[in-house]
Amino acid sequence: MNKKIVFALVLMGLLAISAANAQNSLILNNNNDDSMFQVSLMQAFMHGEYDGVITVGDLKKHGDLGLGTFEGVNGEMIVLDGVVYQAAADGSINVMNDNEKIPFATVTKFDEDGKIENINANNFNDLTSQLNKEIEKYGTNNMYVIKIKGDFSNITVRSVEKQEKPYKEFTDVAAVDQKVFNHTDQTGTLVAVYFPEYMKELNMHGWHLHFLSDDKTKGGHVLGFNGFKGTGQIDEIHDFNMILPTDDSFKTMNFTENMTSKINSVE
Repeated sequence: MNKKIVFALVLMGLLAISAANAQNSLILNNNNDDSMFQVSLMQAFMHGEYDGVITVGDLKKHGDLGLGTFEGVNGEMIVLDGVVYQAAADGSINVMNDNEKIPFATVTKFDEDGKIENINANNFNDLTSQLNKEIEKYGTNNMYVIKIKGDFSNITVRSVEKQEKPYKEFTDVAAVDQKVFNHTDQTGTLVAVYFPEYMKELNMHGWHLHFLSDDKTKGGHVLGFNGFKGTGQIDEIHDFNMILPTDDSFKTMNFTENMTSKINSVE
């Protein structure tokens, strides 16, 4: 065979391989941008699994929007625009350094798939009912993260004091060490995470909301509010990745108990 023909065939083959690799790389990158990344199980957290699994620095590689907590349940986590904030038990808001450890969190690389204009919600249940109607347009069997910005007549949030070993279950923590704050006339952002019913063994079914004020002085896990007006940006999620604890307590933990009622009681 002519050497020029052989060279041309080899070159064509290399170009085809390169194009295929580029396409596969693009697909993988798209999947990563449309993925929910979770640290540990909600059920393990409810049982008292509060030791850190990864660091804040590692978490930021997997997402720029989400929620969670810090080692020992040291306050509530709000991840917004790539910054990891702590709503501490004393009511303060802190930017956490990359070395802080995380026992539980859920984040995504936010990619807007839709908008919700002119939200008017009387209270928490009114808002989540409206959000349910919105995601019905996409499919309630997907996961969602919604960034909701606007004004609140008042909003009630909580944080939790850092726990020391031996850790107690989170229902007991919430009963004793929960700190509740009520704020009036607030402008800020809700980070709303949704998991479908069939994933309730991994996380809580439905909506989990954390709040951060625009001036970065108030925030926490949302217990309730009255009078909200604002807008929302929806990210529809189709991919799920999770990292689990490696300590002995997790390896031997009993997950046969139905934790739904306990989860609902603290949400």
